Amino acid sequence: MKKRLPIALVVHGHFYQPPRENPWTDEVPREPSAAPFHDWNARIHAECYRANAYARIYGPRQHVASIVNNYASTSFDIGPTLARWLSRHDDQVMRRIRQGNEDQRKRLGAGGAMAQVWAHPIAPLLSPRDLRTQIRWGQVDFRLRFGHDAAGMWLPETAANPATLAALMDAGIAYTIVAPEQIEAVRPAGGAWQTVTTDTVDTGRAYRFLHPDSSGRSIAIGVFDGPLSRDLAFGNATRDAAGFLDAMRRSAERSKVTDRPLVLAASDGELYGHHKKFADLTLAYAVNVAASAQDIQVTNLEAYLDKNPPTWEARLRPGPDGEGTAWSCSHGLGRWQRDCGCRMHDLKGSSQAWRGPLRKALDLLRDSAATFFEDDAAALFVDPWVARDAYGEFIDEPPERRKKRLGPYGRPTLRSGSAGSVSRALLHMEMQRSLLLMYASCAWFFDDIAGTEAAIALRRAAHAMDLWKKLGGKTPEKAFVEVLAQARSNDPALGSGADAFARACDDRVTAESATARAAFSMLASMASDDGVSPGFTVEMAGPTKPPLRSEIKGKAEVTHRRTGERKDIAFSASYDGKSSFVCRMPGKQLGLDDLDDEARQALRFGALVRLAGSTRGTSGCRAFLAVADKLGACSLSEQAALDGLLARVLGNYLENGLRKSTDYVDWSLARELATRASAVQANDDWRRVQETVWEHLEALRGSAKALPQALLDLATRLELVETSAASAAK
Repeated sequence: MKKRLPIALVVHGHFYQPPRENPWTDEVPREPSAAPFHDWNARIHAECYRANAYARIYGPRQHVASIVNNYASTSFDIGPTLARWLSRHDDQVMRRIRQGNEDQRKRLGAGGAMAQVWAHPIAPLLSPRDLRTQIRWGQVDFRLRFGHDAAGMWLPETAANPATLAALMDAGIAYTIVAPEQIEAVRPAGGAWQTVTTDTVDTGRAYRFLHPDSSGRSIAIGVFDGPLSRDLAFGNATRDAAGFLDAMRRSAERSKVTDRPLVLAASDGELYGHHKKFADLTLAYAVNVAASAQDIQVTNLEAYLDKNPPTWEARLRPGPDGEGTAWSCSHGLGRWQRDCGCRMHDLKGSSQAWRGPLRKALDLLRDSAATFFEDDAAALFVDPWVARDAYGEFIDEPPERRKKRLGPYGRPTLRSGSAGSVSRALLHMEMQRSLLLMYASCAWFFDDIAGTEAAIALRRAAHAMDLWKKLGGKTPEKAFVEVLAQARSNDPALGSGADAFARACDDRVTAESATARAAFSMLASMASDDGVSPGFTVEMAGPTKPPLRSEIKGKAEVTHRRTGERKDIAFSASYDGKSSFVCRMPGKQLGLDDLDDEARQALRFGALVRLAGSTRGTSGCRAFLAVADKLGACSLSEQAALDGLLARVLGNYLENGLRKSTDYVDWSLARELATRASAVQANDDWRRVQETVWEHLEALRGSAKALPQALLDLATRLELVETSAASAAK
């Protein structure tokens, strides 16, 4: 029997989500396509991020034998935009991620966590100044979350060229990861260059890339195994632990390294549990149980490099016109700037020609904003760009704290704490933050400028221009929109990039719309607290408790939580008791349709709560259903709440019918109310409905009247009549 080759195994997961937050509220809006979850972050979190923090290993009788932390056995990077969301929504998982890194530092002498370029841009396509800031902010984010400096940094989409790797070296980064197709040639120490291909580059060792300035400085490069990573993503390698480790062994056998070759598998971290259900379980068993029995040393790249510093040198493939290359585009960096042929779905007649105008429009905005920033912010900062680099160190501290920490980078007027100066300084930094976030790579990765991912970039562009206007500058919005108009959606009904930008602007939330939402919430008998207007604190003078009446008036003090801006707004608001809301403010009138989707959904739920408490008759039931019809896709918790409200309305209606007469009940309407519920649960509300329907059945059976079919259908839904009996009655 052939002796198995010892292996150094590094399984790297690239964990990332785009900046889904609405920039005007800093909260992630509802994403109906993620239902029954509120948004895609929440859905993928349940399927992947938390699943890997608490990965199950099952025993022989399918009981949970142990729960392990996959982040303690793998190499990984957590994108700053994802890490921020995790910290705000499930810090317990972030704690497990940090602990996984610390466990590896203790066990292996080096952690498994790598930093990531901050906003997940395609690094070679950035301006040199933006590249420097994005790298610096990525390093700072890592240090704040993990408590130490990052040795490695993940390049989004592994997009690289010599200038990008030089920028990493200049920032003190020691290693990164690239794809095999990005390597053009390799050579041993003192040897000649050997041209390689995707299939011939030896991924069983690490390489060094020398700084272009001839200083002798270098960065270590891990080249992931292409066939192995493709098998993980698209094949059967994650089906079970045995197949997983067999795939790792086949990788080692492809290498010419004989002394514990490196096997580097890299993929989107979301593969483990989201893209591939149960892959998190396969990973857990393979690296925690099965690997050691096969002389496979599970390690991370930093620990491997500490013991095996690279001696071979690598040269990057230049890509078209020297632009660079990436792991997810076979045409250099075409996927993020032109119709190169790479796409998610190869639909007949579709085009990705929109990518060029989108890139051109964002670059136009960036370059114009850079000129404005240099000119206007020069009155506030000694060096505006140095101040921007520093802003990443305290980017998520409270507004007043951020204003104070900008002081040391300011001129005398800013250092003195002048209210006007510090507010302008913070607005400038927030504008720069949105300009950097709008370059998240997903805007180009998918198939349409009218898609969700492109909308994220366009929202950020609109937000940056809003802040620009607040600073008194003249934005290039007209030229920006003209460039976007050249981009056509693959769905003719969705128009051009200019139309997509207009829709993105519809997500704008202002102090006035926040006031309207808070007032409508009070009228709909919802809780009147800071949570009713995401992104804003709304304190109202006048109405103090949710009144069960149709009109309120008063004055609102509105504070934006992200920037600290404050505004006083006088208002009056009215509600017709069903679904019509109106809020009047000086020079403006807003209704429910003027608010964002998140607000409309919440307020319609509030209206349903109020209607459910007062509905007794047929017209009230129909009004309830009319409001429910306008709801968007419901989350699991929302659907459960709606089920409860449907039971309450139906119970009230049926009990009222008992008091009046059986003829009072429209059984088709009653059936519709019950059918709208996702489930008839064994709780007090539905038991009450069951009992009341039983009384109706008894009353009708005692008369000469035939049982209405709709009543039989309702009774079947409530498990009071067998399905076969209801069918026989037909």
